[in-house]
This record gives sequence, C-alpha cells and structure tokens, in this order.
Amino acid sequence: MADSPSEIKKDVPIQYLKGVGPARAKLLARLGIESAKDLLTTFPRDWQDRRRRFSIRDAPLGDKITLIGKVTKVRYTSLRRNLGMVTAFLQDASGTVKTVWFKKTNPRYDVFASLLPTLQSLPTVMVFGALELGIEGRQLRVEEMAVLTPPFDTLSPEDAHHLDRLVPLYSVPEGLQERQVRSLIARVLPLASQSPRVIPAWLAKNRQWPEKSWALRKIHFPDTLLEKERAREYLAQEEFLILETALAILRRSVKLRPKSHSYQLFRHLLTPFREHLGFVFTDAQKRVIREIFDDLMSPFPMNRLLQGDVGSGKTVVALSAMLLAVENGGQAALMAPTEILAEQHALTFQKFLGHLPVRWAVVTGRQTPAQRKKIIRDIQGGEISLVIGTHALIQKSVVFKNLMLAVVDEQHRFGVEHRSLLRQKGGGSGGPDVLVMTATPIPRTLALTLYGDLDVSTLDQLPPGRTPITTQHVQETQAYQAVLEQAAQGRQAYMVFPLVEESSKLELKATVQEAQALSQSVFRRLRVGVLHGQLRAPEKEATLEKFRKGNLDLLMATSIIEVGIDVPNATLMVIQHAERFGLATLHQLRGRVGRGALPSICLLIADTRTAEAQRRIQVMTETQNGFRISEEDLALRGPGEILGAVQHGLPLFKVGHVLKDAGLIQTARQCAAELLHQDPELKRPEHALLKAALQKMYAPKWFLGSTG
Repeated sequence: MADSPSEIKKDVPIQYLKGVGPARAKLLARLGIESAKDLLTTFPRDWQDRRRRFSIRDAPLGDKITLIGKVTKVRYTSLRRNLGMVTAFLQDASGTVKTVWFKKTNPRYDVFASLLPTLQSLPTVMVFGALELGIEGRQLRVEEMAVLTPPFDTLSPEDAHHLDRLVPLYSVPEGLQERQVRSLIARVLPLASQSPRVIPAWLAKNRQWPEKSWALRKIHFPDTLLEKERAREYLAQEEFLILETALAILRRSVKLRPKSHSYQLFRHLLTPFREHLGFVFTDAQKRVIREIFDDLMSPFPMNRLLQGDVGSGKTVVALSAMLLAVENGGQAALMAPTEILAEQHALTFQKFLGHLPVRWAVVTGRQTPAQRKKIIRDIQGGEISLVIGTHALIQKSVVFKNLMLAVVDEQHRFGVEHRSLLRQKGGGSGGPDVLVMTATPIPRTLALTLYGDLDVSTLDQLPPGRTPITTQHVQETQAYQAVLEQAAQGRQAYMVFPLVEESSKLELKATVQEAQALSQSVFRRLRVGVLHGQLRAPEKEATLEKFRKGNLDLLMATSIIEVGIDVPNATLMVIQHAERFGLATLHQLRGRVGRGALPSICLLIADTRTAEAQRRIQVMTETQNGFRISEEDLALRGPGEILGAVQHGLPLFKVGHVLKDAGLIQTARQCAAELLHQDPELKRPEHALLKAALQKMYAPKWFLGSTG
C-alpha cells in the first residue's frame, strides 16, 4: 500500500491507498472515486468553520463551537450491539461541561474510548460540536475531537485537517465517514501539482487567475472563505471554458461549408395552409417565423432553438418551416421523443394539411415490418415529403432523398449527439437546416449554456382564446368530487400518479392499483382508462383514441401524458402526490387541459409538510408563466436534477452553477472566442490539454472532426 504522499501515483487504484482496502474501495466507487486522482476532484458540498473557540462558561447554546479543556472523567455506556455512548467531562479555567457522542462499542474506533483502560493523566482535548440543553444541564454533542499533543497542546498533522480551521464537508455513502474521506483527500493533495492545467497559461495570466494546483488545494482546505470562493471560481471557469469552447467549435463546424440547397418563398403551400388554419398567427409567431425563414434563406445551415410555453403554438411555426422546405422540392422530418407525441403530431398534420397536396407519414417502432418497409422506401424515393418519427428516424435504414429541414421536438429529451445524427441524414454539403423545439422554457443564461451552439427564438405570447387554468391545492375528496362534476357535464378529466405500481419503499398511490380501486368505488359509474409506460404500444394508442373520441370520462395515467396529448374536452387535471414532481413537469401536466375554450382546472393533492413542497405548490397556484416556473424549478432542484441524464452530450458541472455563475459563463464564452480566433484548430502546444479535455468529454466522431 502507498504509505506516504511521495509514493502515491495519480492512477493508483483507490483500494491500495493506506487505510482503504477492498471494502472501502467499493464504497468510494459509489462516489466515482476509483483512483487517487479522483479524490482531488471529489469536491466539498460545503465548508464548516471550526475556528470559533469559547471558554466553557461563555459558550453560546444552540451554536456549533470549539472547546479546549482537560478530561476529568470518562464514562462508556453500551446501548446496544455495535453502539455505545461515551460521556466525558471537560474542564477549563472557567468551568466544566459534559460532552457526549455515540460510537461503535469496540474501543479501537474511538480515541477517547482507547484511553479508558490506561487513563493515568488528564489529557487536554479539543472538541467541536453543538452545545445543547440535556437532562443534567448544558452538554456538547461531539462531532469531532482530538487529544492535543503536549507540551504546547497542539493538534497532530492528521487532526489539523478536521479541527480549528475551515473544514470541508463531503457527501458520503452509508458505511463511510466524512473524516475518512477528508483524510484521504488530504493525503493525495500533493498530486494537485501534477494535475493538467486545461486553461492555457497565457489566458490565466491575462485574466490574473491562480494556478490550478493552488485552486485544487484551496477548494478542499482553504484558509479563508475568500480563498475558497476564488478556488471554486477558477475550477468553475475551467468547466465553463471546456463547454463554451466545445459549443463554439460546434457552431463553427455547422457554418464551415455553405449548404447545397436554397429556399425561395413560392407560397403555393404556405398561403393555403395559413388561410385554412382557422386562426391568425400571434405577433410572437409572426416574429419567430420571420427569424426562421431568414435563417433558412441564408447560405449556411440553420441551427436554431425554438422555445415557448405550453400552448404557445410551436407546432404550427415548425410546420410553416417544413412546408417552405417542401415548396422548394425538399423533405422535412420531425423527430419526437415518444410514440405518443409522434402520434399527436400526426393528428395535427392531418388537421392542418388535409387540404394540401403534400404526402406525409409516421415512422415509429410499432409499425409492422411491411408497413415500415414501404414507408422507408417511399421516403428514400422522395414520394413522402414530410416525415414524423421517434428515434427510429436516426436509424441507418431510414434514408432521405433530399432532407432539407430536420425538426427535433422536446429537445431536452434528446441531446447534441441525436441532433448530429439527424443532421447526417441530409445530403449535400452542410447538411440540412435544424430546428429544435422545447416546451420547457428556460432562462436565457441557461439556454446559452445548454444550447450555446444554437440561435434562440422565443414564443413569449399565447394565442388568443386560450382560457386561463385555475390551479388549487385540495384534499383528495374534493378532487374526486370535481371529477364527478366534470363528467356529469359531459367533460373529461385526467388523474396522474407518480408510480405505475405500489412501492414498498414509498407510500405513494400507484396508477394500476388506484385505478382498479377507484373504478370500483368512487368512479364506478364512470368510464375509466389507464395509461402508463409499461403498456404495449397498441394498448396505449387504443386507450388514447378512446379518450380522444370521448369514450372515456377519466384517464388515470403516469407522467407519460406530460406531452403529446391534446383533447379540448378534457377540462380537469388532478395530480396525486404533486410534491413528488418537479415544477416543470407539473406545469407540462397542467398544460394538458385548457386546450379549448372551456374553463379548465388543475387540482394538486400534495403533502406539504416540507418547506420545499410548500414552495412548489405555492408557485403552481400563483403563476402559469413557464419561464418563472422554470427559474423556480432550477432554484429548488438545481440544474443537475432537472437535466439528469437526458441532455446527452453535455456535462453536469461539479463546481459551476449555471444560474449563480452567469458572469463566469459570459467570461468563458469570451475566452473561447479569443482562443479559437488565435488557434482555430487548437494545434498549439499550450492548447493541447484543452483539446484533450474536449476529446475526452465529447464524442470526437460527432464533435471534433473539424479540429484536426
């Protein structure tokens, strides 16, 4: 095992570090720690100031403080197997206080307990913990302690990492102690000097940024809060620079070669399409259509994000662009994340294109081989001009004759990689124009971070005639009564649950069991359908078709209906365990009602015992503004949880925060532009580490082909 820092190598497996071994190595692997160097980038979740010292007499109740004193008495009590309580009385010149803490029964696990058999003198100790009122008066619940070394009562080098300083706190799995992780990180800290500096030296010098080795040391063990923040900002800046350089390269790669196709405004499809819509475009839709058309008519491929709130009319905007492609002799494809959403788009196409001489088709996984083969053959031959599909569209078997425009719906469920694969379906130089859409509007800073390779268009206006949705937090019985009342008026309702089947770990109502129980009791006179992701595609579609046609009064479902359902007669949404859903999902679910002119209601059944749940329900009942809801969702859950693993190809930042660090993101964008202006191919030696980081983080086949 590696016993000293000089013996530690960056890539040594974590289990061979002194004090780790196979069992702890498995626990550390849960944190993503598999080698010594991984410890360096396991960053603290917080820092705790353990420098506040008090005399025993002046120590304030309720605070976490540090005390120093002599041990006058130690008592060990066994509470149950593998757990005991140590009680020690601490004395200084001002008085005495009892300290308590809980430890495993084996004395070797605790330094105080190890003193018990041989306690000859009165050791001086330093303890840290919360001072509280116990049965016998004031007592300190100990979190950390150390026996001080005579004659000057100093901390040992090991204990100095845990006491009398700003102490880093880490998230650790059960079975590990923070102290153990902290000690391991302190042991490998010398490796910081070997860590590759991704930010080029000339750029760091121009911006007066510190050394990376300094930042890595100070992010873990800062001497001041200012040092901690400066170290965090440097490491966040590195994360943002990698991302912004990547996005800048991707933007450039799209614009490297002019597209081989071009557009003119013939209007032989667009004019009758607009005249038969049955409504007039909003000013926002007109503005966005102009932005998209201007982009399409430019010599370089379009790469644009269209974001808009639920019901803002994104689909007809996208359809306008797709018809422009067809007018110019090309094909257009729309890729949706689910079969339900693809089928909903098909209904929209049927509604708006029925009078036009345009042939379109749907490609999903539920078609028979014969159906699929014929559609694919007609797409390749150019007989089909407009194509709707799921991930099936990016399979090798789907070949377009002349794909001019690719539209990706619900972009947050795909990623950069999927966009690239769809772009490769276009023939000629430059590839097709790409329009990506999302009904989860996000603040501009986050949009620029996540979709920095795209130009952004925003639909910030709802079409006239959309009835505001009343949102209320109610009891279960009130919600059930509302369902019955809506059904009595000939209207339909949704009821959404967070689980498909009951979980033994979570006391949540589940779709299948609850639908069965309620359909036999409260809703026995109603026609009830069930919809969830585990059903086979034909069953899903059959249930949805019944609901669309009004043959079901109530649809009980999971959040599978979050997008892709448009039933104007559905006027009531009931969400069970609303506190279990993110705000963005709640807003999307609410958007399933209010699709027509009828007054609509969203009822939230929620356990609001936590402050976060209360805030979530408050936001939903106060506003229907998707942008505000998105900001609140980010504030409550953080970008990592919201993005999860669905935004493929983009990193989840370890240190940076996309909302709080807006200034750092802007700086990173400027630095990326400066870098690529000086060295477009990143060929200079001083840029080699940045290029290596890009190649490691992003798949070279879709991303770095242009960098040599």
